[in-house]
Amino acid sequence: MTIKKRLFISNILMIAIPAVVGVVVAALCFVVFYLLFNDMFMEWIRVEKEMKDMVTIAAYEGVLVFLSVVGFVALMVVTDRFLSRFVFKRIAQPLAVLSDGVRQISEGNLEYRIAYNENDEFRQVCDDFNRMAEHLLASVEEVRKNENNRKELLAGISHDLRSPLTSIKAFVEGLQDGVAATPQAQREYLAIIHQKTEDIIGMVSQLFLYSKMDMGSHPNAPERLDIGGELVDFIAASREEYRAKGLHVAAGDMPAWASVYADPVQLRRVFTNILNNSAKYRDKPMAAALVSCARQGNTLRILFEDDGPGVPQETLPQLFGAFYRGDPSRSSPHQGSGLGLAIAEKAVERMGGRIYADNIEAGGLRVVIELPETEGEA
Repeated sequence: MTIKKRLFISNILMIAIPAVVGVVVAALCFVVFYLLFNDMFMEWIRVEKEMKDMVTIAAYEGVLVFLSVVGFVALMVVTDRFLSRFVFKRIAQPLAVLSDGVRQISEGNLEYRIAYNENDEFRQVCDDFNRMAEHLLASVEEVRKNENNRKELLAGISHDLRSPLTSIKAFVEGLQDGVAATPQAQREYLAIIHQKTEDIIGMVSQLFLYSKMDMGSHPNAPERLDIGGELVDFIAASREEYRAKGLHVAAGDMPAWASVYADPVQLRRVFTNILNNSAKYRDKPMAAALVSCARQGNTLRILFEDDGPGVPQETLPQLFGAFYRGDPSRSSPHQGSGLGLAIAEKAVERMGGRIYADNIEAGGLRVVIELPETEGEA
């Protein structure tokens, strides 16, 4: 029963109970008085009339009225106390439950939930409290996750910059100390310093791009694109570049016409980062990658399949994390910044899609991009 109904009933009973009790008591008094004291009363009335003592009659009547009023008020007070306890008990109990829930949350127990089964106004309040606790727990977990990502990001930056900077320092000291005595040795030292500097510039550029995309402030100019044509053109333009890196890239099945709404620059960057990953982690002199696209309902699935070593199943969810590499010791910073797939994931999310990876049974890694297909033709 709702509190509103309880208050309505209590207001009615506040009037009904004293009225009913008063009528019953008056009736009982009348019956008792009539049965026991009728003759005495009539004799008293006759005597009083004879005595013409109207003052005494008025005094008795005043006392009777006074006692009736006092009795009625006392009955109202008793009824009010009873009904107040009846109503406010149903208010105090859920308030105590809510107070306990607030205390649990304030003490850090974010998994605490209120179990309230009554069907009254507090049911909605308790449900809202539980939803608030769920959102608060999700927010705290998200903050913890972001904090862990920030720490990993700082650790990754520190590690990846330390190696080339250490090399640059060593070769500069070699030049200063005259270790590279011949012009040929000096040119070799300078070439290594130049390469290490380019590595640092590349890492800083990737980090800047990742940060801009993470904040949502990176320029985005989406347009309708034929995804099959984009893939074919990209493969044709970059095939020789990847062949030089030890990766043979081939085009598989492509839809005749399938359009997506995406920024072409970011889309090609996604393709580049995925294939760069396949080229860097190949386990043979010449690896192969097959790129294909197919419809699945209103979704376009773009597949990048290579014949490399794959990724341990337990680390697949970490593949798109910032600075993740298949090498747990992180001993190969020359292989890249570790941000390529993380940038690809953020770019795909901005296109309204998702990206994930799984291992191929025959060997290798499959990276899948799912993008919503737009209707019509350009």
